[in-house]
Amino acid sequence: MLKKLLYITLCVVLLLTGCSLSGTGSVKGEQKTAMVYYANAEGTDLVSAEIDVRDKTEKELPRYVIETLLEGPSSADMSRSVRAGTKLLSLITEKSLARVDLSKEFYHEESVLDVLSIAAIVKSLCSVNSIDQVLVTIEGQPLISPDGTAQGILKESDVVFVADTLTEDEANITLYFSDANAECLVSEIRRVKLRRGDSLEQLVMQELIRGPELPENGNTVPTETKIRSIETKDKVCFVNLSSEFVTKNPSGISGERMTVYSIVNSLTELSGIDKVQFLIEGEKKDVYLHMTFNEPIERDVSMIQK
Repeated sequence: MLKKLLYITLCVVLLLTGCSLSGTGSVKGEQKTAMVYYANAEGTDLVSAEIDVRDKTEKELPRYVIETLLEGPSSADMSRSVRAGTKLLSLITEKSLARVDLSKEFYHEESVLDVLSIAAIVKSLCSVNSIDQVLVTIEGQPLISPDGTAQGILKESDVVFVADTLTEDEANITLYFSDANAECLVSEIRRVKLRRGDSLEQLVMQELIRGPELPENGNTVPTETKIRSIETKDKVCFVNLSSEFVTKNPSGISGERMTVYSIVNSLTELSGIDKVQFLIEGEKKDVYLHMTFNEPIERDVSMIQK
């Protein structure tokens, strides 16, 4: 009787264990690694980065891969393959097909599809064992290919491209620096190239930190400043800068205003930006050096040379 009871108990344990392991997507660690495809430093080709996915279920894995891709690389040898600011709106998997809906920031200027970006998404998702097809939409609308047609379902073999055929986008940006007497802001219009994954906001800040090209103009942003992150939401550009932006700025009140409004006026030249919210190392500061600094700051054209 005891042996029979033990046998029944063991069968129940094995049955329950088997049920917990057999459900689709319920076992963590079935796939140990996946590949995420970023651009190389020049933004002309794809390079892969292996990520550990042992703690992700089959259901969690596709979203994790895409979110990792959108975050961008941590290595200086790589750059973004998908434009900064692109958001994942939804991801649905149906058998071997992943349906990915992204925000409009995926497109470059004038709704140009970046071939490298779509290749990175498809190749990254197809590194998930359960996926071999990808359908990308932009805010619910079909992805538009370079020839103007709607792009359908893609396999990894469909996104083979020749790196030399990829072109860079170019744009004019307006930057504001100090005049020779540090009395007002003067503009410089600069032609810049957008590497794949760059945003105009990022380029504006990079060029401001690099400083003016005209010798009579003065720098307004400490050259030691590093950009931690930058993104625009609801017409407010959130600029997250390193602590050097504060500690390396020796300016008085007037110089401080020159620094702040050189950034605000430059960024609000871009369409879709009305205000700038500064963050220092990810945190709001009540004051910069003297100025109130914890609320979004609007453009001030009175600072610009007439």
